[in-house]
Amino acid sequence: MKLIHLMSIALAFWAVGCSNGILQNAGGDSSTSHIKNDGGDGLIDSAAGGGDSGLEDANKATDANKATDTILRDTTPLSDTTPGPTTTVHPVEIDEILYNPGMGFADFHFGGSNPPALEEYPRSTVAYFRWSWAELEPVEGQYNFALVDGVISQAAAKGETLAFRIMTDYQSGPPQWLLDKGVGGVVESEGTFPDHNDSVFLDYHERLLRAFGKRYSGSPSIDHVDIGSVGCWGEWNTACCTGAQTATCEQYFPTEANQKAIIDQYIDAFPNTPLAIPIGGLVEYAISKGSGWRGDCFGDYGNTDPTWNHMENLYGPAVQNPVIGEAWKTAPVQFEVCWVIQTWYDLGFDIDLIFQKGLEWHVSVLNGKSSPIPLDWRPAVEAFQKKLGYRMVLTTLTHSSESTPGSTLELQAGWNNKGVAPIYQPWPLAYRLRSTSGQIAAQWASTANLMTWLPGPHQVDDTFTLPPGIPPSTYSLDVAILTKDGAQAYVDLAIEGRRADQWYPVSDVLVRN
Repeated sequence: MKLIHLMSIALAFWAVGCSNGILQNAGGDSSTSHIKNDGGDGLIDSAAGGGDSGLEDANKATDANKATDTILRDTTPLSDTTPGPTTTVHPVEIDEILYNPGMGFADFHFGGSNPPALEEYPRSTVAYFRWSWAELEPVEGQYNFALVDGVISQAAAKGETLAFRIMTDYQSGPPQWLLDKGVGGVVESEGTFPDHNDSVFLDYHERLLRAFGKRYSGSPSIDHVDIGSVGCWGEWNTACCTGAQTATCEQYFPTEANQKAIIDQYIDAFPNTPLAIPIGGLVEYAISKGSGWRGDCFGDYGNTDPTWNHMENLYGPAVQNPVIGEAWKTAPVQFEVCWVIQTWYDLGFDIDLIFQKGLEWHVSVLNGKSSPIPLDWRPAVEAFQKKLGYRMVLTTLTHSSESTPGSTLELQAGWNNKGVAPIYQPWPLAYRLRSTSGQIAAQWASTANLMTWLPGPHQVDDTFTLPPGIPPSTYSLDVAILTKDGAQAYVDLAIEGRRADQWYPVSDVLVRN
């Protein structure tokens, strides 16, 4: 039946001489059609010139296959203030892995000296690094921005943003110049555990964060920053201390007041960058200040201790606390695998259970430590990749079919976030009108705040005013999620039709005299 319907629509298409893949309503009455573009049909008129670059050619090829499955023309106006016919489109949803910023897999120091092959580890969107204080400030007041900037450049070349943690106890740990100022420290198996309660430690630590926050807070190159610095590996514990060292490490571990002070230093230094504190610290306090949280031993269902594991005895109970359990609604949840995923496989862990828990806890980024994934588990990993973080689907768009220069254009959009978390950055949703030659005649930011779009459906109504001087023509109506500054499209949507410039043509608008 659908085939017959499509054939009748095709005949109607030729009869009225429509262009751009949308049936024109010739008689002013309601006209409904269902057209699915399967590619190569040349419905978009690109004969108006311009754009001979490879990017424009790719964009034109995409325009010939608009991301709409159904198109509805109706004479019913959207509102009393904007009379005239409307168009409703239903973009075609896709079931592909989306490699978007702020979500997905992370690699660990780019895989170190022996990175896995492309087919062994999921493509990453985040480069995760940990640096000791001594690496970042080897000389008092001289900050090693070159180290971080170099990694940012490498990450950008791989299509990744950077997430990092500062450690005060690991290998080089606290810089020698800090210890020379009288800050106490105990040598343990992983490095030197400094006295986090020493006022000199706290003062210079604040200076360090202030310097790095001034340079990197709000940078689009930074995905998130761990609230680290405390304890072994910046994980807010004393697990690296053994024997006689343990008592001294516990003495040097920050008091509750100083834990809050260190958290506040991060909050103040990075006001425009997502933060995540490891479970083990003052998580509730950090969350109250706007931080998210992370777990550094995700997937542990028991190895060395049969009576205790991180999944059931730490993370599970933690999320029962509503402060922690609801934190994902405003700040990210990040995880790092315990050991590597191959270890889970060797121990006979249930990969489906592990990933299901991650989704229940609303994970956005998983650091798999750049270790090869068992081949048998790749399908489970790929299914997980399609669900973690956010996944934005434009399900329906109703808009004014036509307008005039200086008049309004109304849009009613239905969206569905099919992921498990919102977007945690103020990236604007935008629409534009684009000519057949590729010129942008108008562009507007929606009123939508994507940071409030929790999983599930959302509707947003927008009214835009066309520029007074816009030339009469039929324009492609495109949609995209942009960078914070609105300079370019930034996020892949889970619909067909992606252009090379990451915009999605979804309909057409006629501008009359």
